[in-house]
Amino acid sequence: MSTKYYLDSEDKKIIDELDNLFGVIQNKEILKNMVLFSKLKNNNELTFGNYNIIIDNYSSYNILEDYLKICAKLFVKNNIIPNNKISYLERSSMSNNFELPFDPTSSIIIISNKNYFDLGRDLKSLENLLKSFPGKIFVFENINYKEGKLDAILGNLATWKMSIEKISLDDKLMYCKNVFENNNIKFQEKELSNFADQPFWKLQNNITQLIVNSKADESNFISNDMLKKFSKGTGSSVKSERKQVIKLESAKEDMEKLIGLDNIKSDLNKILNYIKLNKKRGNMPTLHMCFTGNPGTGKTSVARIIGKLFSEEKILSGGGEFVEVHGRDLVGQFVGWTAIQVHDIVKKALGGVLFIDEAYSLVNDRKGGFEDEAIATLIKEMEDHRDEICIILAGYTNEMNDLLEKNPGFKSRIQFTINFPDYSSEELYSIFLGLCKKEKYILNKNCKNMLIDNFEKAKKENDFGNGRYVRNLFEKIKFEQADRIIKTKCKNLNLITKKDINNALFLENSSKITTNKRIIGF
Repeated sequence: MSTKYYLDSEDKKIIDELDNLFGVIQNKEILKNMVLFSKLKNNNELTFGNYNIIIDNYSSYNILEDYLKICAKLFVKNNIIPNNKISYLERSSMSNNFELPFDPTSSIIIISNKNYFDLGRDLKSLENLLKSFPGKIFVFENINYKEGKLDAILGNLATWKMSIEKISLDDKLMYCKNVFENNNIKFQEKELSNFADQPFWKLQNNITQLIVNSKADESNFISNDMLKKFSKGTGSSVKSERKQVIKLESAKEDMEKLIGLDNIKSDLNKILNYIKLNKKRGNMPTLHMCFTGNPGTGKTSVARIIGKLFSEEKILSGGGEFVEVHGRDLVGQFVGWTAIQVHDIVKKALGGVLFIDEAYSLVNDRKGGFEDEAIATLIKEMEDHRDEICIILAGYTNEMNDLLEKNPGFKSRIQFTINFPDYSSEELYSIFLGLCKKEKYILNKNCKNMLIDNFEKAKKENDFGNGRYVRNLFEKIKFEQADRIIKTKCKNLNLITKKDINNALFLENSSKITTNKRIIGF
């Protein structure tokens, strides 16, 4: 007689924790089936399948790890894995024959194509990896949003399929109510829906501001007027009318506002004059460019301004998007996919700018690979649409020079090369002040030397991120400032002090021991 399998009350309690997360409730049934699957396996009633999972992640904020922590708790309870430790498989380990690719004590390993894994090319290595660690659960995070694409590549490596959905307005409303209630904040509901209808990252920041204001005033109450002030829409009709008559800044004004980059601004003006004169003479030059330099030096910001500039000066027709991709995004994972992928990306940017970051990742010493097909297709697109699009290849100086040397087709079609220098410590300080001004923070006068000294030390690090580093530090300082204000009930909500910076720098130095994440763009 066969045994009847079921979930006990503790299993159900763990699975119900999904109700407190957004976009994962639909996976409840799958988790229940995984537990039943484990019971059948343990009783030798099933001989197929594994516990590996493909997760299509459509969410715009980081929920994956929180979700997997709940999954891990369930799996540990049912003896599927020995502990609830989770780690990422870094992309660099793919080229090192998987030498220590992750924390060996972890039970759940995340492999994400946001780290530009070429899962099709690395399939054999993945198979060997999974065979070497049979007691672990591998989670393949898919952020390409192409239904079935990752499934086709991974084949039999993963038995289970889950998803993390985009956060809905109802989810945001529930989030607001939970946060307010957890902080003992009373609120009026009339404007709550309008307030919640904004990007989630912005919503989180605005909720923090509202709570800080109400706690500092010791009112513990948020009115409709306060919600309206931080809503996506404008506050009053007077403000709305005023905004409509504000003149949008031109591309040249945007360019002048950039910190430093004096030589680049001068070069761009010369390039613009050259293009305008040749266009008048009926000899329109190629618009494609190459940007070289370290991360966070303003390459993406300048590329956006170029798109706006070319549209205003009627050099490009406009209407095309500013499209930013990584070099690996041009490479398909199956025969015949690459050319279509490159064509679709270029088509989306026609009339605007296509910015290809880390374009040197297309260099492959092995002939006949998908990278060669991507390069050949891109070069053809650059020629076919030379009057309709500005394609900008960007990346580290030496690597970009290597790309151009190995591919003369690029070299002959790129009209302008611009090198972006690292920012000076004073320029980094000016960037920091600009962020403060934008968000209406006031920096205490005794903070400058501390920040300058920190920028001097940070600039000596091999992986220093220039403007990106400043932005990340600014975000850490904001959190420390908010924590100080709530704990001390300080009335000055906008002041950043030396203590806020010191606490943020302490966390920054501590995190260097454990984290080394790469991010595109500035």
